[in-house]
Amino acid sequence: MEPLYGAWLEHHFEAAKKAREAVPTEAICARVLAANHPNQRAFAEDPNLLIAAVIARGGGKTTGGRTRFLLRMLRVPKARCLFIATTRGQAEEFMWEPLKELCAALDIPAKFQETKLKCTFLHNGSTLRLVGADDKKEVGKLRGQPFHEVGIDEGASYPDALLKNLIYRIIQPRLGDFDGKLWIIGTPGHLLVGLFYELTRIGSELSVPFDKRTPDCESWSYHHWTLKDGAQSVPAMRKLWAAAVRNKRVNKWSDDNPIWKREYLGLWAGDDTENVFKYRAHLDDGTPWNQWDPELNPLGFAKLPKQYGEWQYSYGMDLGESDPFALEIFAWSPHDPDKNLYHVYEHIHEGTMYSKKLAELLIGEPLRAESPEGCIGHSGWPTGLVADMAGLGGAILKEVEEVYGVKILPAAKKDKHDAISMFNGDLIDGRTKILKGSALEMQLVTLQWLVDEYNRMKENPSMRNDATDAAVYARREAFHLHSKEQDAKKPYFPPKPDMMLVPDEDDEDEFSEYVSDDDYDDYMDVFQ
Repeated sequence: MEPLYGAWLEHHFEAAKKAREAVPTEAICARVLAANHPNQRAFAEDPNLLIAAVIARGGGKTTGGRTRFLLRMLRVPKARCLFIATTRGQAEEFMWEPLKELCAALDIPAKFQETKLKCTFLHNGSTLRLVGADDKKEVGKLRGQPFHEVGIDEGASYPDALLKNLIYRIIQPRLGDFDGKLWIIGTPGHLLVGLFYELTRIGSELSVPFDKRTPDCESWSYHHWTLKDGAQSVPAMRKLWAAAVRNKRVNKWSDDNPIWKREYLGLWAGDDTENVFKYRAHLDDGTPWNQWDPELNPLGFAKLPKQYGEWQYSYGMDLGESDPFALEIFAWSPHDPDKNLYHVYEHIHEGTMYSKKLAELLIGEPLRAESPEGCIGHSGWPTGLVADMAGLGGAILKEVEEVYGVKILPAAKKDKHDAISMFNGDLIDGRTKILKGSALEMQLVTLQWLVDEYNRMKENPSMRNDATDAAVYARREAFHLHSKEQDAKKPYFPPKPDMMLVPDEDDEDEFSEYVSDDDYDDYMDVFQ
């Protein structure tokens, strides 16, 4: 049996060798690369382990990805490749059918298994499997499997938690088996948040442009191109670019129009007309604007700039009814000439925040208001401490005061549109700095207006706004920071518990010393 088996094995390998030699690998690779414009080719031949590309719609992103797969499968026998699209249908439309046509045109012998969406090159055993991210069962099967090449399509279309799970927990741990490459491509979205945004925005700390990388650089390699870039060498893209310019002219879009920038130039741009808040993490050149990423202390508070002192704090809380509980804390300094408002702490709690748990959060587990620990132990007694009284809020605040000695005032809720407008003014001017990756940042980016039957705008009730509500309350408490008559050299009210009490009528002069007449009524709202 052994001689017969040995002879069969020798014949098998000889046949496989002849089959491989029958396919002119490098000639086919040259033909495939020649069909790509220069930017696509740079992406297809990028040797880095981690690659990200953001491309204008119609710019040939999937063609570039398909080229990467073909090069890997042709040059590496038994290569294991994986393509992940948002859905199975998307995978079939953008990769499966074009791959069939390309293999036929290039005379690559291949077997296509329709039920599994698996392509196998018959001459060398390389495979490409297609998966839709909407199929949790199939995605779960990928865990622990090694691959030579993995591509993720439409990076901006995934929930951020899902995308991070795919990359960090499922794919990356086994790429080392075969020195595997991972790339993620897509068109920019209108929400300027998430991993794909951080990888492909101008000025990213996570990636380096491909043409600026050094040999020892281990971060993501970043590619970007527009329709115009492809139009110079690809007739189909030349036609698309001409149509794009015509659309811009007909629609009277400026160069800064978000649709023009996003869809045709492949640049990140938010649709401010849809969003409640004018949050902008970075300027177009990558300069941080509303986002900051400071070092945190063990309690989770941001470490504030050292050049200023006498930090004042404002606490805003949404006690949660349908949404989770949210505490947002901001700080400012009277010595800061730019009057910046720093988001320094956040606490989100799913479910009802009962009085004892709330007191522990604010003054620590010993529950000693006279010598607080917890958040107030770090910041000192804040100049503003307010909460939404919806639902059980009134009863909770009363118990926190009477049992634990912490006076929390009801948040001023009237004229919410005006309060949001004031918050937006600070965002537009770059005075408000929001903690990177916080729930508040996510809600500032995603919360959108709805227009009712009377053509009035209101917040979308299906979207969470617990963190943004708490932030608006806290900012309103700090309104005097932005008063035109505020003298930075004058002290603020001392951050002591007794300042939380409702003032007597005789105290009016004391209030007016620090607050302009125009703002006085807004300040008094918190006591109603």
